[in-house]
Amino acid sequence: MATLPPEHQSRLDRELDEGEVINWVAQPMYSMLKKQSVANWFMFALMGFLFGALFITLGVVEHLYPDPTQDRSVFGPIIFGSIVIAIAVLTLPLFLMSAKHTARNTIYALTDKRAIIITVHRDGSITERDYRGDELIHLARKEYKDGSGTLTFESARGAGHTSQTASRHRFQAIERVIEVERMLRDQFGNC
Repeated sequence: MATLPPEHQSRLDRELDEGEVINWVAQPMYSMLKKQSVANWFMFALMGFLFGALFITLGVVEHLYPDPTQDRSVFGPIIFGSIVIAIAVLTLPLFLMSAKHTARNTIYALTDKRAIIITVHRDGSITERDYRGDELIHLARKEYKDGSGTLTFESARGAGHTSQTASRHRFQAIERVIEVERMLRDQFGNC
């Protein structure tokens, strides 16, 4: 079981009911979140590049084949397209900072009564979500060669049988994901 920094351990301890026992606790692995962030950034940068290239192409076409009835500057679209591409490429640090923030400020825990996800926000506030065994309706595991991965689960909450809504939640970028899945299944039944 992982050891949490003292400030996170105290946050988790405050959320526990009297007599509730922690069976597993972890935080997301930064290395794994970083890889996912770089992949997401690449897709974002590719879309930005294509969007910027469209404007550059429009400016070049306007320059090569000018419309004699209009006296427009062709440099506007070229400059705008170049700025869009530069912004898209230079956002990588933002994606990496977001991954680092998520890794440092997210806590996952399994207790003898429930699964808990605590997120600490930049302003110091927290969001705590817990899922009891009777709310868990489906588990899905994505596992990598090294045994790490993401465990996605659905929870059903509602006032009655007809008003239940299912939401997806995840223990993202965790070590030994299959062991965590087995703990959830053993503890809360066959989700």
